[in-house]
Amino acid sequence: MQTEAAGTPETMRGWVRYQNWFEIRQLRLRDRRPTDVVIKNLAAQACYTLVPNVAVPNERREKAVSPGHGAMGVVVEVGEQVRRVKVGDRVVTPVTPSCGTCYSCVRGEWAACGHKSDIDWTDPTYPANPPFATLEDGTPVWQDHTGGFAEYSICPEPWVIPVNDSPLSDVELATLACVPGPGWTFGLVGMPISIASSVAVIGAGPLGLSIIQAAKMMGARPIISVERILHRVEAAKAAGATVVLDPDELGDGVIDRIRELCAPDTENMAAGGKPHTGFYNGRGADHVFEATGRTLGEPSTGQPQDRTGAQAVSWGFRATRRGGTFVHTGWTAPTSDPAVWESAPGPFDYHAKRYLSAAYGGGNVLRDIPRLAKLIEMGYLDAKALVDPVLPFEEGDVALRHALDRDRLLPIITYGG
Repeated sequence: MQTEAAGTPETMRGWVRYQNWFEIRQLRLRDRRPTDVVIKNLAAQACYTLVPNVAVPNERREKAVSPGHGAMGVVVEVGEQVRRVKVGDRVVTPVTPSCGTCYSCVRGEWAACGHKSDIDWTDPTYPANPPFATLEDGTPVWQDHTGGFAEYSICPEPWVIPVNDSPLSDVELATLACVPGPGWTFGLVGMPISIASSVAVIGAGPLGLSIIQAAKMMGARPIISVERILHRVEAAKAAGATVVLDPDELGDGVIDRIRELCAPDTENMAAGGKPHTGFYNGRGADHVFEATGRTLGEPSTGQPQDRTGAQAVSWGFRATRRGGTFVHTGWTAPTSDPAVWESAPGPFDYHAKRYLSAAYGGGNVLRDIPRLAKLIEMGYLDAKALVDPVLPFEEGDVALRHALDRDRLLPIITYGG
């Protein structure tokens, strides 16, 4: 093993969810494998998918887990077979890797990389996912994805992305690990927004806001945001939205309003016009992104009309023009409720719409995270505008509560020097 001069500490602090508690506990790192990298975490996202740790405080968990799947830090130890990074490198540990060698990656399907996507996180005996630490009494503790809510993470080499020469701050680099990183990638790589096109983004949390930034970068117009929470409405306008629609006010009328706003410049079908009557009408946005997802707990900003997030998926597909692109990005709950989930179009569907639902925006993190960092550095994307609040590691539960309440944008925890 190659380690930093001071050596990797064998004990550390980390947030742990176990039985009916979520607390900072003292942890002991497990033995490392030859392909492991040990990272001293510096900044990590309080991603919305971590909210169950505080949304259901009395739910009993039979497996001890330290949460987090979006962080950045510095390498302090590498296994003897590691070649991608060395001790001292600054790295991002993203929510999903792109190893480049598995079945999916060799076919260019980076977002379906099997080096993490195929891991059974619920099976403590699964060999590819051993515990990364133990509690003081010897109870094994698993790392949720790539970690981030403990002072140190242990990740296999394919999960680690070097960003060695980036001048960005720790907090800015942490935005690339999850949420904004995938949002920017959806709009620029996975299902790229065409120049000067019309875009609708349903939901203006940090994921939706990052897509709006990508749309602005590509010169889209109009850029339509669909959002009900006031501070997110203002954030959407600041990010580049030209119109913001209130889903609580419009309901299913959101679809007609998007179609109206994305009407062609001419009615002349011989000069670029779109059909606008009948089953095969062509009205709608060129690109529509669903970025809403389910609602967990009892947020202080109130409940949406649909807690499952499925209604936004249905709206998005219907608001996409014939031949357009629809992207489903949010964490939705399964439902067959006809009040929120539109039935299949049948008997034939000649709309030629393209659909994408993918991890990390459908991109290749090894290639795209350094490129996104460059775009932030050059001012095309604004990571700082999406981060609020920045809290110390000791307030990880507070950060997750902000994510649950949706009363701030993207909470990030930091570990100080």
